[in-house]
Amino acid sequence: MQGLLSQLVQSVIDMPGKFIDIALGDPISAILILIGATFVGLSSAVFGYLSIGAVLSLFSGAGGRQPPQAGR
Repeated sequence: MQGLLSQLVQSVIDMPGKFIDIALGDPISAILILIGATFVGLSSAVFGYLSIGAVLSLFSGAGGRQPPQAGR
């Protein structure tokens, strides 16, 4: 188990260098890596924004609808 964890950490550390090697090999590869990073980054930012808003709304009690009142 320890070997698997150390391999995972090492591969995460090595990954930026491998991406740089691939991006420098071909201009189209660099463009594709940039587009993919932008797509993933924007998606993560939107998800984080919505998640933080949901947590803040949960604890602040602000927002949402009031239940309908009987007799109206």
